[in-house]
Amino acid sequence: MSRYLLKALLLAGMLLAFSLPRLVELDRYVTPDEPKWLMRSANFYMALSQRSYKDTYQHEQPGVTTTMAGMLGFLRRYPHYVDVRPGQIERPEKLVIFLRNREISPLRLLEAGRTVMVLVNTLVFGLTFLAAWSALGALPAIIGGTLIAFDPFFIALTRLLHVDGLMSGLVLLSLLSAIGYFYKGRQRGCLLLSGVAAGLSWLTKSPAFFLAPFLGLVALVDYLANRSQEGSKGGAPAQNSTWLRGLWQALAPVVLWFAIGAAVFTLLWPAMWIDPLGSLGKVFSQARLYAIEGHESPTFFNGQVFPAGDSAWYFYPISYVWRASPPVLIGLGLGLAVLLFPRRLGLTGDRMRAILVLGSFAVLFGVFMSFGDKKFDRYLLPSHVVLDMVAALGWIIAIQAVQVRLEGRLRSGILRWGAAAAYTLIIAIQLSGAVSTSPYYFDYYNPMLGGSQKALEVMMVGWGEGLDQAAGYLNRQPDSEQLVAVAWFGDGPFSFIFNGQTISMDVDQTLEDVKKADYAVLYLNQWQRLLPNPQVLEYFAGLEPDYVARIGDLEYVRVYKIR
Repeated sequence: MSRYLLKALLLAGMLLAFSLPRLVELDRYVTPDEPKWLMRSANFYMALSQRSYKDTYQHEQPGVTTTMAGMLGFLRRYPHYVDVRPGQIERPEKLVIFLRNREISPLRLLEAGRTVMVLVNTLVFGLTFLAAWSALGALPAIIGGTLIAFDPFFIALTRLLHVDGLMSGLVLLSLLSAIGYFYKGRQRGCLLLSGVAAGLSWLTKSPAFFLAPFLGLVALVDYLANRSQEGSKGGAPAQNSTWLRGLWQALAPVVLWFAIGAAVFTLLWPAMWIDPLGSLGKVFSQARLYAIEGHESPTFFNGQVFPAGDSAWYFYPISYVWRASPPVLIGLGLGLAVLLFPRRLGLTGDRMRAILVLGSFAVLFGVFMSFGDKKFDRYLLPSHVVLDMVAALGWIIAIQAVQVRLEGRLRSGILRWGAAAAYTLIIAIQLSGAVSTSPYYFDYYNPMLGGSQKALEVMMVGWGEGLDQAAGYLNRQPDSEQLVAVAWFGDGPFSFIFNGQTISMDVDQTLEDVKKADYAVLYLNQWQRLLPNPQVLEYFAGLEPDYVARIGDLEYVRVYKIR
């Protein structure tokens, strides 16, 4: 079998492994943010059809790639949307009313948009696999790619019409391509791919701009390290002009990389054609507000309710450990051991640089995100996928070191089979976490810490999953279309599936307001966050629920019959 055919077959297998868990039951549940992205996708579609390019600015994140995917979902399920000319819609519930009046299911539109997102994420993953192969070698690409493909937290976020999953995949693609450029012969194709991926990541979510100063730092450190080596060899001191010329030569690729990313960012976002300064100003000014303002409602973390919606400074390190899998955490421990004892474990210069670059990005990005008061575990997803690759390198270097130590004591065939068995076990454990939580991948929490049952004491659990079961239960009741239900996460996670009328429960509602409905649907993290208020929770705590939706070991939703 030729080398290229083998590579093509491995790529096809990796794409299949990545796409299958993400394409399963895309209509199963809805997250609270997705109705907003569905609305923005409709507005983006309308803006393009009317050539109102300024209106392609829909959000400060800016989420352009996500709204493009959602627009393709509209083209598949409801292409005549723009012919009705509803204009720019400001609230997701207005879009839902508009669609249902025309007998169009918002859930079907969301499913179509999610399908496009999965396909786009799969394409990005395929390019990432090839970039990893070029930068790190075949085995790290296979093991690292498999850890990423079966990472339950990454699966959960790359199935949605949302921004975090796609941004994280693009960031990893940009980083690996940059490593391939800087340390593997400076091929222009690697720099081009890295710049394009960076531009697309910026179009997806603004924290990806962190790539720019980070790669500048990498180029600067690489330049200073080379100068130090030259000095240690007894070279003559460089003149100022020579030093500046060398510095420019080191940073010039980063300048070109940034220019490529900026061109992609500008060309693919029509709002930048009309009002570039205004669009950029809104993106960065809102990013600043995210940094100084917490969530609009209380949050829960580590047994404590944060009324202002902010969280503890150590939120991201703790949340990472809870969201990571045992193979990844053990692999990271091995990677750290490799850095501490490089000669003993046979660490090569290329792999050391890769671990240092990827590991530094993950840590520094986490520090960068920690400065913001608004914190959610999904905001750290770029660090997750990057550290998955570092963990793969840790495992590979450690296993190969064991093979070297056992050479001469065991036959080479036994060593090869032993290594293959070790890699298979790593992949099997990672896969088991995904299989055990499908399709509710958000329910995965590190089993080494006690899984979801213990996570309830530390993490804010639940992002809409389980409300689909509650809505399905009420849909089976007689005259379900005449029922009124008041529900937490009512706009989308519940209303997209429930046949009757949904009233969204919010922090301002009193017990008297809730009692006006036929059913009350209470969600797991309401009890964690004491929402909407202790009076409502105390009242329902003394009642027997009509129905309980369970996922794994946890009760996610309780449905109470009021009338």
